[in-house]
Amino acid sequence: MKRESGGHERPREARLRQASSHLYPGVPPGVWIQAAVMADIVWAKRLQRGQTSLAERVLDPEHFEFRQGHAESEATTPLRRRATDRFRLQGD
Repeated sequence: MKRESGGHERPREARLRQASSHLYPGVPPGVWIQAAVMADIVWAKRLQRGQTSLAERVLDPEHFEFRQGHAESEATTPLRRRATDRFRLQGD
C-alpha cells in the first residue's frame, strides 16, 4: 500500500537506532523507511502485543532518526499571515 507523507517532494523517512532495536522486535534497525510506513509497522507490532494506548508517540525521537519531509520544509518556508490578521492588529 502506498502512503502519502504530507505532499512533500521528498517524504519524511525514519530509521530505528541500533541501540533501541531491542525495544522494537521485528523492526529492522538502521534502514531508512518512509516515516508513515514505519509508523504503521510499529503500530501493528504494538497491536499484536495488545498495546492499544495512544498516550505516547508512535515513533519516539529517542529511538528513531528522521530525515527530509516536514521538519526540513518548516525551516525553509517563510511564515505567512492571513489577510484578516491586519484587522486584528489595528484593534478591530
